[in-house]
Amino acid sequence: MFTGTLPETTQKSLAVLGSCDCLPTGTYMAGGSGLALYLGHRISIDFDFFTPVSFNQETLAKNLSKYASFKVTSISPDTLLGIFNDTKLSIFRYQYPLINPTKKCLGVNVADKKDIGAMKIAAVMDRGTKKDFIDLFFLSKEGVSLDECLQNYDKKYGVLASNLYSIVTSLAYFVQAEESEMPKMLKNISWGEVKKFFEDESVRLANTFLKR
Repeated sequence: MFTGTLPETTQKSLAVLGSCDCLPTGTYMAGGSGLALYLGHRISIDFDFFTPVSFNQETLAKNLSKYASFKVTSISPDTLLGIFNDTKLSIFRYQYPLINPTKKCLGVNVADKKDIGAMKIAAVMDRGTKKDFIDLFFLSKEGVSLDECLQNYDKKYGVLASNLYSIVTSLAYFVQAEESEMPKMLKNISWGEVKKFFEDESVRLANTFLKR
């Protein structure tokens, strides 16, 4: 995996989490950091963790603080956000099934890129940032097309039919994305190129799926 997409201090923090045996059962990393480990396309500086099981937030925070500096920034049922050795960390209970087995990186389970792609589709439909669009762009260039991402979205969430129109239109809706920061890239791409790709893909997908 492309561990160089994580700053050195972030790599060390991930290795600590991979060896501490303090995360809830079945915990895995996804999000932009997870996808960057597969694709090597951009720098990512935070950890998004998910677990299928319920967990005690206070106990988890206490256990994390045994292995490194950990400051809680938000806590709610089955949700914990904080700063772990200067790295933003979030962990949520997430009961949607994994499509493919996870892979190990520095001792941590990382969701398969097809799972992350499905989750990125959900993120774009909700409130897509530049990072979300860029991640999907590079995922499509690495062999997981938007068509396959839609199929994987349905495998994971089972609601493609009811959300298809919203997804296709969201792929060419950039209002929130324009307000977000451009990530630090390791592979050259402009935001304009990414937008053009999704504008074209939105039209193609609409013609393919919405005009049947």
